[in-house]
Amino acid sequence: MRRTLVACRTVTLLTGVGFIGLSFGHSAMFPDGFKFDDSNEGEKAQLLLPQQQTVRCINGKAGDYPCNKVDLHAFLAKENMGGGSANLNDIWGYTDPVTGAEIAIVGRTNGTSFVDITDPVNPVFLGFLPSHDNGSDAWRDIKTYNDHAFIVADGSGNKTHGLQVFDLTSLRYLPSPGQTLNETAHLGGFGNAHNIAINEDTGYAYIVGSNQCSGGLYMVNISNPVKPRYAGCFSSDGYTHDTQCVIYKGQDARYYGREVCVGYNEDTITIVDVTNKSNPVQVSRTPYQGAQYTHQGWFLNDSHNILIMNDELDESRNGINTTSYIYDVSLLDNPVELGRYVGPTSAIDHNLYTHNNFVFETNYRAGLRILSTKNITSGKLKEEAYFDTIPGSNSAQFSGTWSNYIYFASGNIVMSDIGYGLFVVQPDWDAINNPDPTVEYCEASGNNASEEWVSSVKIASFTNSSDSKRYSDFTNKVINLEKGKSAVELTPDFSGIRYNEYWKIWIDLNKDGDFEDTGEQVFSSNHATSSTVKGELMIPDSAKSGKTRLRVVMRYNAVPNACGSFNYGEVEDYTVNISSGSELANKLSNTHASEKMVKATKITQDQLQQKYFAQLNFK
Repeated sequence: MRRTLVACRTVTLLTGVGFIGLSFGHSAMFPDGFKFDDSNEGEKAQLLLPQQQTVRCINGKAGDYPCNKVDLHAFLAKENMGGGSANLNDIWGYTDPVTGAEIAIVGRTNGTSFVDITDPVNPVFLGFLPSHDNGSDAWRDIKTYNDHAFIVADGSGNKTHGLQVFDLTSLRYLPSPGQTLNETAHLGGFGNAHNIAINEDTGYAYIVGSNQCSGGLYMVNISNPVKPRYAGCFSSDGYTHDTQCVIYKGQDARYYGREVCVGYNEDTITIVDVTNKSNPVQVSRTPYQGAQYTHQGWFLNDSHNILIMNDELDESRNGINTTSYIYDVSLLDNPVELGRYVGPTSAIDHNLYTHNNFVFETNYRAGLRILSTKNITSGKLKEEAYFDTIPGSNSAQFSGTWSNYIYFASGNIVMSDIGYGLFVVQPDWDAINNPDPTVEYCEASGNNASEEWVSSVKIASFTNSSDSKRYSDFTNKVINLEKGKSAVELTPDFSGIRYNEYWKIWIDLNKDGDFEDTGEQVFSSNHATSSTVKGELMIPDSAKSGKTRLRVVMRYNAVPNACGSFNYGEVEDYTVNISSGSELANKLSNTHASEKMVKATKITQDQLQQKYFAQLNFK
């Protein structure tokens, strides 16, 4: 992305030390690339659900919907939420402090729908608030404060929208469900805007992506919700696509207790001190390798030392799987990338939020993805659960889920599917926090194995031949290996032209359910070739003994990854049993000493292995 040198100015740090600094900005208002596209979604789910009944996630499905440890309470079609058949966009939530009602606030292209999900299997459409000046376009964003909803809308159809305010307590007194609602208050001063953030600790709203402040932070005092008033502007870094603003409680003592906004500014993470609304100060702007469209992010928790963010266009433009970027922001003027989590699908990521140290991502055609942050300080996330509203496709296209709201006390989560409607789901936290001993590994497969595939895998004395498949589960086959080196021979096959293939093998050496730890890539061909690949894999002495997973990936003309899908090639999974040769020999010798089998027979190492595993009923 092009950078423009804006100014050279004197910047005064909070410590009072002055220095000459450069302020950079980028070209204003890159389009964010969204255009609804429901082509090639594949097989459609059956949308009609049993009334008053939760559909459990069993064997990877809740009804027709792919899932893992997330149950489906209800679905409400867009045609049943007012606004005609208008598509959905953003979603937020509100809990009535008097009645306890949990309300989903659902953005539409032409307004906002309000749905009571207090009884999660029987959602009730309460009313529809038309867009200010009856504008209509793809984007709408909502946040709440002090029993009011604050709404902005973007696109050429919302040039006069401004800030729309609605009194949520009025929903208590509706004469009947299905009402057309009226806005409570309105603030002009800007027209269309892309997003709104609210710091509930200070009573300020931050409108971004508007036609004011070069698309940067347009600050509004909403302490009196029905009389919002302009408070300040930050425009030095140009267009901000989304932001989160907090009273900072992190490790950087210079900013502790001050109000800061983290802006996701199309090609940078930009942090601004907004304590003084009339004089906001840019603290840092951080670019990153591979940036295509810096989209949105969220602090991990209220310690404000780690954040997770996404890039909306890196999947489609860079040809990668869904990627989340993890940053250490314990020094606000020097954010440091800790790592990148690469998901199991190629779907585009959109909005993510955090709660109880889990990350809840809404990734268009891959739906809701729930990630554990147990190892986040090492730059790692791990998928624990999901619910997918588009069963037939995980491709990098703009349809599926737009966003989620995760903060209801009931634990129910609402999701907005752009083309279909509102989903109410609930994670099975008992299953997530107390998983079965059986380890679940990330998905991996080729998208096309009709032209090339894995023909034969030989490791040590083990051999397996197979036919063309995108993914083969051979975990019923056990490869018995000693710690140390073992011979490898990998053979491809082709339907016609012989293509160059790149091979890798991973083993889950510490049995933690992934292939991400140091040393778990145990073999690489180091180049692509159409011939049989030979070499050795190495199992270190530190590897845990016993059964674990081995994964073979063959990918056409590119370096394979352990997780995710790719265009051409195949993935095969096996079970491997790891033990040291001396351990096997000693155990067998001790077991059969009384029968004098070892003294009577010269036993080869392979024979020792076979007899030992047979005794332990390993087949």
